Amino acid sequence: MTTAPSAAPRRLGTLGEYLSADDIATIVPLAGPAWDEIRRSASRSLAWRFCTLRNLFAHRGRFVNDALGFAWGGIYRSLLVSSIVTTSFRNEGHFRAGQRIGGTSDFFTGGFLLPETSAAFRDILGVVNLRHHVAGVVRLAGQDEVRVIDGYEADYAYVATAFIESIRRGLRLCGLPPESPVSRRIAGQVATILYQLAGYTGLTRGPRDLAAHDRFRDAFDRQLRENPPSPRVRRMAQEIARRIAPRTAAGANVTVREHVGRHLDPETADFLFPSGDIAPELERQRDEWLQRIRAGSMSPSIRRPTARQEIWNRPDVAALRQAYRGAVTVNTDDVIDDRLIGAILLHEIDHASESLRPLERRSVDLAAGEPLIRQGERLNEMYVVLSTSAPLVIVRATEPGGAPQQVATLSAPTVLGEISMWRGQPAVATVLSQSSTRLELLVIDRARFESLKDESGFRAATAAEVQRRLALNSALVGTLLDDAAARTSDRRLASITQLFRYLTGDSHVSLDAVIDLPDDATPAECVEALRTQVDEAVRAGGLPADLEQYLRNVVATIG
Repeated sequence: MTTAPSAAPRRLGTLGEYLSADDIATIVPLAGPAWDEIRRSASRSLAWRFCTLRNLFAHRGRFVNDALGFAWGGIYRSLLVSSIVTTSFRNEGHFRAGQRIGGTSDFFTGGFLLPETSAAFRDILGVVNLRHHVAGVVRLAGQDEVRVIDGYEADYAYVATAFIESIRRGLRLCGLPPESPVSRRIAGQVATILYQLAGYTGLTRGPRDLAAHDRFRDAFDRQLRENPPSPRVRRMAQEIARRIAPRTAAGANVTVREHVGRHLDPETADFLFPSGDIAPELERQRDEWLQRIRAGSMSPSIRRPTARQEIWNRPDVAALRQAYRGAVTVNTDDVIDDRLIGAILLHEIDHASESLRPLERRSVDLAAGEPLIRQGERLNEMYVVLSTSAPLVIVRATEPGGAPQQVATLSAPTVLGEISMWRGQPAVATVLSQSSTRLELLVIDRARFESLKDESGFRAATAAEVQRRLALNSALVGTLLDDAAARTSDRRLASITQLFRYLTGDSHVSLDAVIDLPDDATPAECVEALRTQVDEAVRAGGLPADLEQYLRNVVATIG
């Protein structure tokens, strides 16, 4: 008899698992003059050290390309971390290589070149934090602040660590001995900058100094080698690497093969490109990216700081941004409206170049008891409620002909109608006000929704909202699934457990028990596999009734 895989012990994910308390320090933002001085000094030192005869010859004087290549080497190193891989793959960031890589490049380049108070840097930072929040990596902690969610502190810090170590490796290959005083001085400056940048994007603690950074690096790398990603997660990482390598190689102005051979450390290169396997198609894609870069179509946002300002100033986008910022001050019970509004805002920013018409703004006057949404009716639009002069209530009749019961009270800003639109089913509740009220709405019609629903961040936020409305959480359901899988020794239930956790946001799940799914499956194919396996498990019987109903609802919503 086959035994179902037991649940692996869940790591706490904190820096304290790798460092002593004395080695951990709160990240305190540097004051403007101190920040400007250290970034200028580090930029000058890096430019001087990467200005070698080799780089002047290989890059025709643009020696900074080699430094950029090593910077990307740190991002590739972070693909050894399972949670980073599964988060990126689930949120499909690797499917838009130019957009995502361009944003990451803007962020790290801006950190070295732009004053912390500059409008351009603040704009770049705002979009990075918006993406992370919509993806479920961080939570809002204020209108312009985010915090890394529990359990991801160490993984998040390692992104900065990997970047620092890749730059240090580049300095060594450019002739600077790693333990020399000059090398450690530059490394200390780079570490300060990178952990400060991590602080701007949600990390609150980091290694106290360069020596503590070295100890964290060694401890985390040891954990990576002792607990390597599952084969499926490794294949996800390789898929991400193949998709972004042509873009990053073009940015470094080298071939993909040269990029992997020089800028990725040997362990990372072998993990992502076993046996140096570089498909000819990647080199062709690299040539296409290089042409676009040389033609100026891929110029960094830091060189055109007013480009996105036009988008922010569009009236509907400005209203969405205000609603997004307002949601965190209203939603004190960890609800999901802020992520949903953020997903809509991000969609409008990302697709602004596609000449989409602005979202309709509508004022609606409701009499006392008049519904905005009526239970049982099909919806052809959903709403972002910007403001309301009186609270809205949700009422629901649980039986045909039964008296409706109030189940919730809503305050603006909030989102209405997204679940009914998603599932293509009639509204499950009525939304009204008990007194006359005026609503200010942004309206998302069916055509706009068809584009929005393909955004993975919107899907994930919607699924999380279903969890909240069902008054359950994924940890509880995961435990129920674990128990059912252990009781029946059913491989299918073990597979459902991992797919469920993965698709509802658990990036630490190993995915080693997943069955009947291609190695290169997209998130949409993961949803379909989960739906199929849930249907099979229901037909087989043995699931608790509440677990069965919950899974059906979540699968329908995610898909």
